[in-house]
Amino acid sequence: MRKIISLNGVWKLKGTAAYVPLRDKSMETGKPLEGITQWIDACVPGGVTRALYNAGYIEHPYVDMNSLKCEWIENRWWIYRREFDRTPMDGKKRIFLQFDGVDYACMVYLNGVLLGSHEGMFEDFRFDITEQYQANEHFILDVLILHAPDEMGQIGFTSKTSTQKSRFNYKWDFSTRLVNLGIWQSVCLIGDEEAAISDLFVTSDVLPGGEGLLSVRFEAARHESCVLSAKVACSFDGALAAEQSMKADEDQFSAEVTIPDPQLWYPNGIGPQPLYDVTVTLYGGGQILDERKLKQGIRHFEMVQNEGAPQGALPYTAVVNGVRVYMKGVNVTPMDHIYGDVTREQVEFQLGQAAALNANIVRVWGGGLIETEQFYDCCDRLGLMVWQEFIQSSSGVDNIPSEEPGFLELLKKAATHALKIKRNHTSLVIWSGGNELMDGQKKPMTLKNKNLSMLAELAHTLDPDRCFLPTSPSGPQAHISQTPNFSHDVHGWWQYQGNPIQYSYFGDTDSLLHSEFGCDGMSCMQTVCRQLSVRPARPERMHDNDLWRFHGDWWCTYDREERMFGHVENLELYIRLSQWMQAEGLRFILEANQRRKWRNSGSIIWQLSEPWPNLSCTAIVDYYGHAKQAYFWAKKAFSPLHVSLNYRRLDYAPGTRFCEDVVIFTDHRRAGEALVTARVMDLSGNCYAQMKETTALEANKANDVGKLAFTMPDPADGLVLVRLIAELNGEKSFNEYWFATHAVRPYQAAAALHGGRLEAALKDAGPNGGVLCMRNTGDKAILHACVEDASGEWNLMPEENFITLLPGESAQVRIRWSRRFRVGFDTFEPFTTSLPALAVLGIGLDSGCRVEE
Repeated sequence: MRKIISLNGVWKLKGTAAYVPLRDKSMETGKPLEGITQWIDACVPGGVTRALYNAGYIEHPYVDMNSLKCEWIENRWWIYRREFDRTPMDGKKRIFLQFDGVDYACMVYLNGVLLGSHEGMFEDFRFDITEQYQANEHFILDVLILHAPDEMGQIGFTSKTSTQKSRFNYKWDFSTRLVNLGIWQSVCLIGDEEAAISDLFVTSDVLPGGEGLLSVRFEAARHESCVLSAKVACSFDGALAAEQSMKADEDQFSAEVTIPDPQLWYPNGIGPQPLYDVTVTLYGGGQILDERKLKQGIRHFEMVQNEGAPQGALPYTAVVNGVRVYMKGVNVTPMDHIYGDVTREQVEFQLGQAAALNANIVRVWGGGLIETEQFYDCCDRLGLMVWQEFIQSSSGVDNIPSEEPGFLELLKKAATHALKIKRNHTSLVIWSGGNELMDGQKKPMTLKNKNLSMLAELAHTLDPDRCFLPTSPSGPQAHISQTPNFSHDVHGWWQYQGNPIQYSYFGDTDSLLHSEFGCDGMSCMQTVCRQLSVRPARPERMHDNDLWRFHGDWWCTYDREERMFGHVENLELYIRLSQWMQAEGLRFILEANQRRKWRNSGSIIWQLSEPWPNLSCTAIVDYYGHAKQAYFWAKKAFSPLHVSLNYRRLDYAPGTRFCEDVVIFTDHRRAGEALVTARVMDLSGNCYAQMKETTALEANKANDVGKLAFTMPDPADGLVLVRLIAELNGEKSFNEYWFATHAVRPYQAAAALHGGRLEAALKDAGPNGGVLCMRNTGDKAILHACVEDASGEWNLMPEENFITLLPGESAQVRIRWSRRFRVGFDTFEPFTTSLPALAVLGIGLDSGCRVEE
């Protein structure tokens, strides 16, 4: 049977000037040519930059402007070395040295003998070392990684792209320039018998009669002649569900296995995610030669036309097991510049945040990665459908996908490998040619392009049951159009457009799918202080401050906050106001899209997290995992039951009539008689109007339940709170909106708010969580009260956060917590606290409130 010996772990690493390793002695002196560094420890999988930081060669690249001091790294050559002794391979017929991913171009030597070279980070490669392995007892494995290729960051010419290297780390609007090099995925030795399983393809479906169907096929890679046979076994929860011999057509094996009464896999929020254990076994002469195990969910997936879609539109509505699924999603960029060093804990935590957001799909953006197996495994378990883009992206100067023969060959190799590996994951539902690929008139490219046509043909051949989109956005226009039926899959915008433009621009679109859009906001204070060596005294315009611009660039919200709140000098208050506006801007888009549910089939937020710490960015979770206010408001908007208010501005003059639609969104299986209540109040808790009525809700629909109508009051603070509650079969949806009675600096009263007093205590505290009890004992509201861990040693996952408490109001919040793990270059050990040091901050609190245990 196949034997695998991992070579992961601690290797040695040494830096040199380019080409020096090809000639190890000076021509003039005959002396050995020394490297730039000594031999240092380096982790595999991992990257050069973190190894250099651990060894003291560079300062923390994410603090201040230190990444500028690291740009030399990408221009050097790097030698990874691993020594190992021969391990008995029990008479295996072939021994292979396998690399799952090297970034980017490399040459591989074993005991000084060049085995070969490789270019490309997204496909595996191997060398047959059978003779060397049998002839030696000790091995020195050297992997010589060449300098990074000359590639473009965000601004450039897509048509001139020449590599399959991840582009975001050459500088993007949410990242710095820190180009990764290293062995970023696993390395191992493989010992094969006479034959091995190759190109395994397992997929599932649901038959019309309700039985589950597993389709399995593979090719036997022969090393010697023998009689082969194979079988497939499928079990669930330890019990055998089906077992079947596989048919052979020469060395091609296939089987279709039916499973009666299957446990069906659904996206997050729609149903459970049961995974079957599938074992494929290859036999020769009655002996097991190879065996592969994987997880597979049973589900039927298809894409259908949207309701009222114009002629020629692509199908954008997802249907899983016969249920239409509105795509509630997040775009994901790589989790770090040093993506080979991302821990399993970080992958599981960030995707767990996506699932807790009520998201059901993640779009893996084309400027980043073909994501890892652990990423896909986690999505399978969590019910997060995956939209995977091939590695191509817009570049600003031109966005036309390259048709150069050399590039197409690299792209074909990377895409072929991705298709063959990722197609075995239940969560994968969509392939796309890349991000924002457009012609000279900024129209989305179609399959008339040679590049995209090649990818479509590959996808159809290797993974025919998945949806393929030529690019995102797709259709007649890239962005929202005011012309009816021209907004198919659209992107944009990424900043708050202002009051009232934000509300008409997004509220009156007829888009079929909104696959990328966002709103920017500040990171939390802890993250700000970790990325700047000197704590800033006040907010800054990024245009005026090099350091702030370096950590935010396009995403300065200073002028926006001045227009909405007036001038603010207090940085912590400014952060809270900035996050509020990010939440307000993003929530409206999510609700506006869902009000057109099934004409519009999905909303995918740009973006979940960021690969390095920004002061301000469109991420709804900052680099260190702190969920911003926008995260929690998006979580509500993505809830399976959500009550919303349709409006077109934030300011209404006192005495004017407020009359806007109340719309309740329901998901699958949520229907019945609902109780809807509304209250109109001020910062002191005075109630000016209220509504209470029952209404019938249909499942999986945007239900228009009438209008909320009242005369706008004239409170002293000029702010009016509208609270909505919908209750259905014991489930409750709670939502609130802030309106102002004047148009100039409409939210200014919030920036000057004080008078709230908070009492907070923790009960039922255990190693993994507890319940936070809060009460406002003051005479003014506390806006957006947010719980944080003051120690910085814990990851917090509150069920809700940023809670408004009017005078006398109380709230209870269940919080889960876990110890912080290493993030990028930052470790958090040794720990000094046995429980999180919880503190509550909020607008209207003169100082934070420490939580009593």
